[in-house]
Amino acid sequence: MSVYAGKNIAILGGSGTLGRALVRELSETEVSRILVFSRDEIKQLEMMETFPSEKYPMLDYKLGDVRDLPRLKEVLEGMDFVIHAAAIKHVVMAEKNPEECHKTNVIGTQNVIEACRVNNITRAILISTDKAVNPIGVYGKSKKEAERGWLTANEPNFDMFKVVRLGNIIGARGSVFEAFEKQRKSGVIKVTHPDATRFCISQEEAAQFVLQAFESEKQEVLVPQMNSFHVLKLAKKIGPECKIDIIGLRPGDKLHEEINGVSSSSALLELKKI
Repeated sequence: MSVYAGKNIAILGGSGTLGRALVRELSETEVSRILVFSRDEIKQLEMMETFPSEKYPMLDYKLGDVRDLPRLKEVLEGMDFVIHAAAIKHVVMAEKNPEECHKTNVIGTQNVIEACRVNNITRAILISTDKAVNPIGVYGKSKKEAERGWLTANEPNFDMFKVVRLGNIIGARGSVFEAFEKQRKSGVIKVTHPDATRFCISQEEAAQFVLQAFESEKQEVLVPQMNSFHVLKLAKKIGPECKIDIIGLRPGDKLHEEINGVSSSSALLELKKI
């Protein structure tokens, strides 16, 4: 019997790419209820079409925002596990709206911690990012602060709160993969720097690692094995017929990401595998 058998699991920010991948994985287990909580009603409606209730009777949906503590306390009542994937993630938008980024990524995370405690959640996982390692931008700094608060919330000899750090999820909304696919239609793909590299992981691998983290007894940040890629090479692969426009690193952008002491300029992946 799996650890999820008969359990109620809430996915905060659950209507995003990772949330959908988690739903696909969890639906194959004996989970009792999967609660998708997010503030985007359109994406929730789309999920209802993708995951029809006849085939996915365990799925439930609630609208709300992690900034709203009373609502969080209400929707997490009766939950066993929580996956906190709600965040403002876009680097440029975070730089332009630092206060809003802080409200969601930092204050929102503190709200999740309090709501988990009130509802006696067994275990909760925060989805973080490689940009939280030696951060230089608003988004990375907000996630580093969120990580610190999340892990600090663990009482001595207790490991309720776990952190999972991921790189670019292939095909995720707002990812470089999606951005290049959209730009390809215009005939011009914009690349920040010809030497830039990024970590990447597939949707399935990311979801499986997050779910495995529930069974981990480790208290440190958990990081899956990830490859990396040259952003310029990816652009040329996606749009071989396109003009490449080098626009320069934006505020908050790094040339290379770091994770577990390894730079994304190492262990580069053959793009034919993506």
